[in-house]
Amino acid sequence: MRCLQKELIANIKKITMKKLNCHLFISILIASVFVGVCGCSKNDNPATPAPPVTLKLGDSYQGGIIFNLDASGKHGLIAATSDQSRLTSWWNGSFVSTGANSTTDGAGNTSKIIQAQGNSGSYSAKICRDYRGGGYADWFLPAKDQLNLLYQQKNLVGGFGDEIYWTSTEISTADAWVQYFKDGQQWSDNTSDGATVGTRAIRAF
Repeated sequence: MRCLQKELIANIKKITMKKLNCHLFISILIASVFVGVCGCSKNDNPATPAPPVTLKLGDSYQGGIIFNLDASGKHGLIAATSDQSRLTSWWNGSFVSTGANSTTDGAGNTSKIIQAQGNSGSYSAKICRDYRGGGYADWFLPAKDQLNLLYQQKNLVGGFGDEIYWTSTEISTADAWVQYFKDGQQWSDNTSDGATVGTRAIRAF
């Protein structure tokens, strides 16, 4: 009788273990399927990357209007949307040599002019440096060649009259290059002249 009891108990334990293993297997299988479905769902629906920004001449961008782009299309020059002045002279009240003779680097010229003429007063290079269009603090007076690029896109940028505009390119202690925006001619003007010469700030990006 005892042998039958022991055999019966052993069989019950085996059946119980089989049921537990079966339940455990089913739980693991369900969890695996759930994880697999979630994983597939993520992989099958990747986030769509934002399309690259394509810039072009005439776009409003970073505080002004793009008037020049390099070959990459990612860098160039921006002009302020309006003149900073039409009544400001190039000098700061006296004739000094500034060394601002680059025809292509207006930012460098502007720094040299301010270093030579002082950080006070109101003159063409200074009002460009002080301009804060779009919240940017790197505006400058364009060099001779940069102003000519701006002249070529004057209708695209807008806000220009038939005025003479200063460049930051110095010719001598008393003279700097200007450009006539009616026909594009460039010539020398006395740096004390301010009655009829305009100033338009630009920046690079």
